[in-house]
Amino acid sequence: MSSYAEDIARWRQQRAQQQVVNRLEQIKVEHREAARERDQAIQDNDLDTAEYRDMDCEQLEREYAEIAGPQQPQADPRLVQFAKENRTFLERYGANAYAVLGQAHDYMMRPRRRDTTDPRLTGMGWNPRAVFTPQYFDKIKDLLEIHGPQLFGVQYDPNEQALTATEAAKISGLSADHYNASARQLWGQGRFSSQQKK
Repeated sequence: MSSYAEDIARWRQQRAQQQVVNRLEQIKVEHREAARERDQAIQDNDLDTAEYRDMDCEQLEREYAEIAGPQQPQADPRLVQFAKENRTFLERYGANAYAVLGQAHDYMMRPRRRDTTDPRLTGMGWNPRAVFTPQYFDKIKDLLEIHGPQLFGVQYDPNEQALTATEAAKISGLSADHYNASARQLWGQGRFSSQQKK
């Protein structure tokens, strides 16, 4: 279940996406009209108007490319799941948490060097194809837990990691379906701690 702030953020994102779609459609219409007028001006041998309308076409093409350009890549669902499970850590350290995760990732990916033990220069030599695997996330958490204070200035506590619904159901002794139904009922009653006013 999402919070009110998450619902508002999602609504704003949907509105922004719709505005982009609307503007792209508007650009297409304006471009068709400018191209039609340019082509007609060329047929009428009115080269000044043709040049002016072609400049409009170029400007609209640039705007379209700028807006539609390379689409933002979607976040890997495994990374999204990691963020959900480690929300406490991420909220505690904010932007610094993401910087630290990037540093830990860089350390894991750097090749091993036998001539130094400086963690800024050597690494673990992980295979890039192993990124976002369960082993990758386990190693990230190990690095943060063991070396977080010394290397990164953060304290990672694996006990703060949120349980998945499956894990919570198993601990409670309920079936996943019964656990999820109960969770939905509690959410509807506003009894989750995330719904409580602070």
